[in-house]
Amino acid sequence: MKVVFKPSPRGLPKVVSGAERPILELLWEKGPLTGREIYEHVRHPRTLAYTTVLTLVGRMIKKGIVRRQRVDGLFKYEAALEKAEFEKQVAEAVVKGILEMSPTSAVSTFVDVISEWDEGKLDEVMEIIEKKRKAEG
Repeated sequence: MKVVFKPSPRGLPKVVSGAERPILELLWEKGPLTGREIYEHVRHPRTLAYTTVLTLVGRMIKKGIVRRQRVDGLFKYEAALEKAEFEKQVAEAVVKGILEMSPTSAVSTFVDVISEWDEGKLDEVMEIIEKKRKAEG
């Protein structure tokens, strides 16, 4: 799965376009759906054409976000990953990209930001680091 990270939006729009987001969230919520079912759910309030929705789904397939399978002569579309796994893979791709620029700066900045955001989270991160060290040691 290719990840393009946009730092300014909050949440899912950082990696999924505004038009794709409702489709992905729908597939996470409802499970496999036909193109027509996806269209019926996402066309409002934006008044999207059926062909536009199918084009979006096709792009999502190419990106590896959605997969399709033929069931009883109809294509059913589903999220390629569960939401938690998708979020994990996106986080991993973003962190690897940041670490490639400057590992020391990335880690230092991460510690600073997480401390400002929620100091208790820093303790959680330290616990994760200790568990990882013990498992590898």
